[in-house]
Amino acid sequence: MTEPLDLAINRRAAVRRIALGVGSWVDVVEGFVREAAVTFAEINESTAWMQGEVLRYDEYVPEKRLGAGLTSDARPLFRQAELHLQSTYRAAVTGVGALLYRTGEDFQGLHSDRQMRWLDDTLVAIMVLGQRRPFVFRERRPLSEVVERVPAGREAGDIVLTPGEGDLLVMGGAAQRDWLHGVPRADTANPRISLTWRWSSRRGRPDTNPSYYDGRQFSDRSQRPGTRTRRP
Repeated sequence: MTEPLDLAINRRAAVRRIALGVGSWVDVVEGFVREAAVTFAEINESTAWMQGEVLRYDEYVPEKRLGAGLTSDARPLFRQAELHLQSTYRAAVTGVGALLYRTGEDFQGLHSDRQMRWLDDTLVAIMVLGQRRPFVFRERRPLSEVVERVPAGREAGDIVLTPGEGDLLVMGGAAQRDWLHGVPRADTANPRISLTWRWSSRRGRPDTNPSYYDGRQFSDRSQRPGTRTRRP
């Protein structure tokens, strides 16, 4: 059976699963987006990108990237990807969260998507357009544990992928509970866009610790929102 000519995704693209640990995994789907370069340019030019700011110790600091909230019906690509994820993984994913890394100086530190709260059984799908860059996975460890460091701020045991140019990453199981992921600085002047869908089964014990987006404060003043956005 051939694929419809107007389909923006390759539903038959090969899937490579990488086991992250007991109950945690990531699927790598290379070449998931057809006409990825054209799609990147269209999304980059048509999106109203915003500068996110995170509350850190009583002052807002800009995030090292731009973002936007898009809807699944904004483009056929988004709707097709959402339906594909729902049928493949039997999960009612929601999205679309968009991030623009303008150059290699834009980055995202190691974190997990703990804003979903229920982390025992989750799905986080990230479609990556534009520049290929390292995408690092690191097992969550106690802060007191000493690890052997390797060059460029990485650690022994890190798993590093280089998605881009229309690839799809799907993190599943307990990956948000037991693993961290991030996009470190890179030696490139080229931009990168990621588009994210999320789902949680909401089973197990909810994570009630503050997430990256909840803000951190020293003073006794009334708690302010952890994040805000503005035009760049």
